[in-house]
This record gives sequence, C-alpha cells and structure tokens, in this order.
Amino acid sequence: MKRILLATAVALTLSACSSVSLNKADNPGGMTPIQSQKLTSNFTRKGIKLEFDCAFGTGAFGMTDAMCSKTDIKAIEVTAYAPSFGNSENNRENAFRVAEMRAKAKLRHFIQEDVSSSQTKQVIAKNIEKANDRIKQRISANEEVNMTDDEATKETNFAIRENTNDTVQTLTETVRVNAAGILRGVRAIDEKIVDRQTVQVTIRWDKDSERASEFFRNKWRVQQ
Repeated sequence: MKRILLATAVALTLSACSSVSLNKADNPGGMTPIQSQKLTSNFTRKGIKLEFDCAFGTGAFGMTDAMCSKTDIKAIEVTAYAPSFGNSENNRENAFRVAEMRAKAKLRHFIQEDVSSSQTKQVIAKNIEKANDRIKQRISANEEVNMTDDEATKETNFAIRENTNDTVQTLTETVRVNAAGILRGVRAIDEKIVDRQTVQVTIRWDKDSERASEFFRNKWRVQQ
C-alpha cells in the first residue's frame, strides 16, 4: 500500500513539472506583452527645492523645523534628468550636459514664464462632381441615323450627375510657454548616474555663489 501511494505522489509531481515546461515553451523567455507592462522607477524623482533663512523663536520648542519662521530664501536647487542613449564616455558627458541645461531651463521657468494660448478652427469643404454618361443606342461614325417620330420622342441618351461633398473640420489648440533671462551664480553641485541609461544633474543657487559671481564679473569686466 505504501508503494502505491508513493508512486502516485511521484506521478503527480512529474505531471506538474511537465505543465510548467509547456507554459515556458508557449512563452519563451518569459516575455510580458506591452499592454501588461508597468512603469517602474528605481530612483526618487526630484524637482525644485527651496531653502529659507529661519528666525527661530525663544524657548525649547523654537529650534524645531515646524517652529521655523521663513523670513528669506537663501538657496534653490533644481534637478533634471537626461537619457544617455548608450554607455560610452561621450554619450555620458553629453547626457550630463543636456541634464544641466534642462535644470537651468526649469529654474528659469520657475522664476518667470510667459504663457500664451490660442485655438484655431478650420473647415475645409471639397465638392466633387462625378459624371456617368450612359448611352442606350450606339451609332457608328459612318452610319446614317434614321428615326421615326416615336423613336425621336423617346429618351435615347441620358447622363447621371452625382455630387460628392467631403467636409473636414479641424480644431487646433496651441499653447506656447517661453522663459528667457540671465542666471548668475548657478552651478552644478551633483552629477550622477541613476539608471542604466539615465543621468541626473542638480544645480544650485545661493547668496554666496551670487556674490562670488558678482565679484568675478566686476574683477574681470570686459573692456568696451
């Protein structure tokens, strides 16, 4: 009796393994359909971070961040990303440069941007006349036409005119966002690879860097 039960258990185990192997054959490599894939992120996305000067109150509870009285902005950090499209040194450096430019553009859009919106409706109508001429009686070129009074009163040639109207209506909405300006004292403080083909650059502006930029601009001013 024990041998029969053991043989049954082994048979069930083999059948289960065979079922798994058939599923792998139907789906080689375990590929997932595109519509079933999910967007995932291996890193925390960052944007714009503001730092304030705090005027702390008196007492033991005055040193907590919740009790901070934000009086003035002392720094701002902006993070942007860019794809490298490869793992070469040249692609990496280009990606860092693009990410830095995107971060500066994001900073400028945060400071000031001009937004304009417009809508345009266009209607296009196309009229087509299709002619279909049908002749009941065919007459050769050299043949004389002889008609009786009854034949003359009958309809011998007629044409059918079919009109086709194609109408296209288009609605176009355009939103333009423009930001332009001069950034002084902005520098890249962090550059790193966050994914296999994605880089991250963080730029920072603070009061000290702006004063340094002003100092060197006055020291090495271009002579007009």
